[in-house]
Amino acid sequence: MTYEEQRKEAISRIQELTKKFNLNNNMLEFFQNGKIYGLDYADVEDKKKEDRSKLISNIIEKCQKEYNSVVYYFNIVDVNFEGYDLDILSIFYVGQYKEDWENERLSENNEMYILTYDLNTPEYPELGFVTVTSKDGNLIRAS
Repeated sequence: MTYEEQRKEAISRIQELTKKFNLNNNMLEFFQNGKIYGLDYADVEDKKKEDRSKLISNIIEKCQKEYNSVVYYFNIVDVNFEGYDLDILSIFYVGQYKEDWENERLSENNEMYILTYDLNTPEYPELGFVTVTSKDGNLIRAS
């Protein structure tokens, strides 16, 4: 598996998501320019945004190195789960094993296999399937 094969797969996934959910072209344009498009829907004080951006960059860099993956998109939402406020970072990526790609791609049920972090405890990532949809031309996690 080469990095270039992973990049081509990422572009293919972005194109499929864009078509299926009528997304804007930001995700593809960023990726083709060597950047990762991401959205932060969680409320954060301005003074914390720089630290948060650094944390997200570090998580994505670590994810790409440790898992030999190519990240092509991320988003953050705040969730209240049983009284706990969580800032959930969802990372959409192409994994290192080609035989896993079919399972990582968008399913007929609009599910994708992603990596998720709670930004309050980023040392404990979770892999799993989530349902995706769109909002205002952007990909979002529905579940």
